[in-house]
Amino acid sequence: MNKFIRIIQTLFGVPWLVFGAQHFWYVDFVANLVPAYFPARWFWVYLTGAAMIAAGISFIVNRKSALAAALLGVMLLIFILLLHTSTIAKDSSNIINWTRALQDLAIAASCFMLAGSLSKRESEQDVLKKISNLSRYVFAALLIVFGIQQFFNLDFLTAKVPEYLPLRIFWVYLTGIAMIIAGASVFINKKARTAAIALGTFLLILNALRYAPLFLSGAYN
Repeated sequence: MNKFIRIIQTLFGVPWLVFGAQHFWYVDFVANLVPAYFPARWFWVYLTGAAMIAAGISFIVNRKSALAAALLGVMLLIFILLLHTSTIAKDSSNIINWTRALQDLAIAASCFMLAGSLSKRESEQDVLKKISNLSRYVFAALLIVFGIQQFFNLDFLTAKVPEYLPLRIFWVYLTGIAMIIAGASVFINKKARTAAIALGTFLLILNALRYAPLFLSGAYN
């Protein structure tokens, strides 16, 4: 179990290094996402990027990982309150705005779940365990929501499936069904770990098939 969590930590940490580095590479673009009423918007971009990189390193080297995961979760909740709510308020009918907010909420929930799994201090465990359990329900419910969305956005999502894959719409349906089943399994806590590993592996392979050719053709895009 400890080895499995270490693998998850590392896999979870690497993207945060990339996301953090992107804040330094694309400062002007990211700064435009910061609310206009914030002073020195570039400062918040650098601060967020540095925090993401620090968290990624923490996960990979296994130092203060529970704290890093909890703080990342809090940061994402702040993003939802400060960024997504204003975007949704401006155009509440745009499903993409809602989806992006829910995606950040799902990542925040996964951060809190990881924090609960990594916590070693007894003084932290009770609080983090309660937050982790609540986050499990939130994460599971969102998986089901994302799975249902697959069936209502068939044309848009089918276009995202690589052209070299046969029966492109089949992969959209399969992804939706897999998300719903995994979400239900995690929610009722029946074969939750098996379902989560299966879904994670499936999505990892699917994303590799989609993004690897794009990355090779334009690594700096």
